[in-house]
Amino acid sequence: HEDHIGGLDDIIRTFEVGTVFMPDAFTTTATFEDVLNAIEDKNMKLTVPKIGDTFELGDATIEVLYTGTDTSDLNSTSIILKLTYGETKFLFTGDATSSIEKELLNKDISATVLKVAHHGSNTSSTSEFLKLVSPDISIISVGEDNNYGLPDKEIVQRLKDISRVYMTKDLGNIYLRIFKNEYKLSSYRKI
Repeated sequence: HEDHIGGLDDIIRTFEVGTVFMPDAFTTTATFEDVLNAIEDKNMKLTVPKIGDTFELGDATIEVLYTGTDTSDLNSTSIILKLTYGETKFLFTGDATSSIEKELLNKDISATVLKVAHHGSNTSSTSEFLKLVSPDISIISVGEDNNYGLPDKEIVQRLKDISRVYMTKDLGNIYLRIFKNEYKLSSYRKI
């Protein structure tokens, strides 16, 4: 979806990018076409990761926990990644739905920081899933006064019951500086 890949074409054109990972799903939006054109212009190939793939990013390890193929619902094609750097673990969930979360319950999904799925929508962040993730921090990427009424109030409360919750609608860009045994959170607006 555009809200996840918007600007990716500029990143590919501006920076040295080794690999572009995307799910095995296509759409006809202009944003998606821009990304494909940028990949082609740089003579790169699109890489579709497989569940269980791991790769290194500096001293961090990234594991692919899920990548869907149900193209009837693009949210179900979200790539779910777990990044581990020292003692700090991050879980990136894209727009994963509760049915995808259910498929992850038999994996080690514990994380220090959770990027909350689908902008805090009630289509995900089930109690069972969140209990296993058990994050210290939950970050919701969501626009202020958006047309969808996100994040869902019940989901925000569910997250607040187990973690500190930070939202881009309140803080603007949220930054995490990661060290092997700690992290520091800051934001565009004061926390």
